[in-house]
Amino acid sequence: MSDSLERTTDCPLSPPGDEPALNEELGSAAGPSELCWEDGGLPVELQRAMENLRVNRELTDVTLCVQGHEFPCHRAILAAASQYFRAMFCSGLRESYEEQVEMKGLDSGTMQSLLEYTYTSRAMLTHSNVQRILEAASQFQFLRVVDACTSFLSKSIQLESCVEILNLADNHALPGLRMRAQDFITSQFSQVVQQQDFLELPAESLEAILQRDDLDVKCEECVFEALMRWLRAKQDERYPLLIRLLSHVRLPLLEPAYFVEKVESDELIRRCSEAFSLLQEARMFHLSGREVVSERTKPRVQHFLSEVFLIVGGCTKDERFISTVTCLDPLRRSRLEVARLPMTEMEDETQNKKWVEFSCITFHNEVYISGGKETQHDVWKYNGALDKWIQIESLLTGRWRHKMAVHGGKVYALGGFDGVQRLASVEAYDPFHNRWTQVTPLAVGVSSFAAASFDKWIFVIGGGPNGKLATDKVQCWEPATDSWELRAPIPIETKCTNAVTFKNCIYIVGGAMHAMYCYSPLSDSWSLVTNLGERASCAIAACNNKLFVTGGRDNKNQVISTVMCWDVDRGVLTEECVLPMGVSHHGSVTLIKSYTHIHRVTPPSEGQ
Repeated sequence: MSDSLERTTDCPLSPPGDEPALNEELGSAAGPSELCWEDGGLPVELQRAMENLRVNRELTDVTLCVQGHEFPCHRAILAAASQYFRAMFCSGLRESYEEQVEMKGLDSGTMQSLLEYTYTSRAMLTHSNVQRILEAASQFQFLRVVDACTSFLSKSIQLESCVEILNLADNHALPGLRMRAQDFITSQFSQVVQQQDFLELPAESLEAILQRDDLDVKCEECVFEALMRWLRAKQDERYPLLIRLLSHVRLPLLEPAYFVEKVESDELIRRCSEAFSLLQEARMFHLSGREVVSERTKPRVQHFLSEVFLIVGGCTKDERFISTVTCLDPLRRSRLEVARLPMTEMEDETQNKKWVEFSCITFHNEVYISGGKETQHDVWKYNGALDKWIQIESLLTGRWRHKMAVHGGKVYALGGFDGVQRLASVEAYDPFHNRWTQVTPLAVGVSSFAAASFDKWIFVIGGGPNGKLATDKVQCWEPATDSWELRAPIPIETKCTNAVTFKNCIYIVGGAMHAMYCYSPLSDSWSLVTNLGERASCAIAACNNKLFVTGGRDNKNQVISTVMCWDVDRGVLTEECVLPMGVSHHGSVTLIKSYTHIHRVTPPSEGQ
């Protein structure tokens, strides 16, 4: 067994003069008697000419006045571009003959933007001007500009702007934008409620959000507290809305103790006689063994799901192989049992496969495992809904001490060892056709390295070019250009490492680093994150916006059972829990797991 484990040590259609076909036909005795010719470049030339006329104030017949600024224009152009101006100039109104027209409801900068669009088809949208341009375009019926602003805002929704954008969509009757903003608030509800703008959310919008089954909350208590905070922000004005909005909080799903202490005793709720039926429904649900059924007893989708991380396979302190998969839920502080690794429960124990030095990764919320010392060509995937391992097409090249990465809808198996040499070969798995194909190999063959994907690249970090040495090279592959290049080297030559992509960085642990390092692909730079002590052959996973480091081996070659948690936002390292037994040479991946497919739930401390 000891020998099997790697140790660390954008133009016109017809350009001027380009008329050979036309000239040839005109010169032909058998030429056509007529020809309908369309000049594709004329509209562009006309547009440019009209813009020059406007800028030079030539042939203009009306001046739009905005905040003391004058904008000479052409009535015909404005009327053609906007139904608002068509009505103004073509309906016998005084504006149809006045030389100057005072425009209200917009600023001069916005007017300039709309006129530039009218004459050039272009409008510069930015985060600082898009709201003003949208409001003016909506008022003056520049419908294409409205569509452009809507698209821009839809792609720019953030925590700080989602409520404002939702209100903007409601004010200007933009259902598509409204839905996008509402979906964002729903999916980020736990964070949105912490924003000050949440308190300005209109009642109708809040009601629509509270009804959603897919509201992103850890528990229904969060929904109740968010509603009461919103209500108390303008208590006198909003109190009449209490019963209407409270009916969308799923009171029966609250913890009984919380229901008694926080809901039944709340002053505003006690003053509302109409709330009695809602309270009684919750009481009956708590007392009747959950036999009461209503729209409020249906759990929200998120209540059934949890982001967990799995500790897959590996070996123990006496180098025995582990066939179990440990599933940890940090939020619920639970340890969950899932299906054992495949081919490890044979009646004839000698037929059981030993999974070690394999690679694992999550793809489309399924766990893929490939290769290994005894399972060199094998590839399986774990389906959480079925709680079952499913065998798929085997690797073209058997390998272990390799890594997998996901990019562009494919899974890549990179490098590794085949028992004779370090591999440079890379193969890609197409899940639609269930087929592996060879792709461009690594620049340098390595094994026991770390790998991660970010944006358009796949990174191969460190590793061993042979059995004794480690490298600090960082190989970067861009599948779109099919090219490999070297990036900034890792600060320490190392192997037996693992990495995970989190937000805009790649975090790596293990090997001889005794620390967690962070690599920024955008700046091509490395930085020390925190000291960990020696943890060769440990694993790392990103779960619930934190990083979890599991297992490994210390400087005495003893397996480690602690799970460490690194809070990236706070910069704090804590011990999350202690596993029932130490583990190394394992895999760790993140999964969204359904609580309807879990065999057993136990506290993380059990078995310590």
